[in-house]
Amino acid sequence: MESATSSVSALQQAATDALSAILSYAPSLIAALAILLLGWLLARLVRDTTRRVGSGLNRFLDRVFKDGPLSGIRLSTTGTTLLSELVFWVILFLTLTIAVRTAELPAISAWLSQIASHLPNLLIGAGIVVVGYFISVIAGDEISTAARSAKASHSALMGRLAQSAIFATALIIGLDQMGIDVTFIVALFVVSIGAILIGFSIAFGLGARAYVSNLIGARTARQTLVAGVRVRIGDCEGEVLEITPTQIALDTVDGRALVPARMTEENGVLIVTRDVADGEHNEH
Repeated sequence: MESATSSVSALQQAATDALSAILSYAPSLIAALAILLLGWLLARLVRDTTRRVGSGLNRFLDRVFKDGPLSGIRLSTTGTTLLSELVFWVILFLTLTIAVRTAELPAISAWLSQIASHLPNLLIGAGIVVVGYFISVIAGDEISTAARSAKASHSALMGRLAQSAIFATALIIGLDQMGIDVTFIVALFVVSIGAILIGFSIAFGLGARAYVSNLIGARTARQTLVAGVRVRIGDCEGEVLEITPTQIALDTVDGRALVPARMTEENGVLIVTRDVADGEHNEH
């Protein structure tokens, strides 16, 4: 009997201790839940505000920068959505960290604090990527405009290449700031740039070979040929009208013919008659 009474007393004491512990912990738990609720509401408010600010910024850019280098800079709907969601989760995470500390859960609090310590680097890295994107757009437009003003071919391609290079550099710097190992990305970027440059060099060399040959041929032709001389270059025969930097214009039976100057080196030149010399001889 005494044993049963002792067991009941022990159970009552355990229940009393548990209830006391719950009641003593309840204020911290309620405060943590209240903080979490307020943080969730604040995160939603900031997310909606970020979306409205993005839309308002686009309307402002539409009114102020209708043309010029900033005319193409706009915040896309996807970018605004991603930014607003990022802000939402950052605020919610910070709120969760504070709530866990308030609830006096040291293990979880230490883990969340360790993650929170990396948030500044993540935000700075994301900021570098965003700013680098805007700078790349401006630089690409400026380079394209300058190339068009200089009447250079493929001006749009030059602008795109400059924009891609600047953005890729900003992306690598941003990822490195976030603590991500970018060694492989840097190596891949360098190899890609090298391959592109080699490809351009080969293409330019193959494309410029004929042009350089024509320049050399025209220079040589000017030393021996003058206007009025009748020549045969390959299968084309006619009177020399002029020698351009890369071509020889002949007056043939079929009309004006433009012969690539390199053909004087490849096929040789046959001087059929020399009217100028004949004219001078007849005068004498």
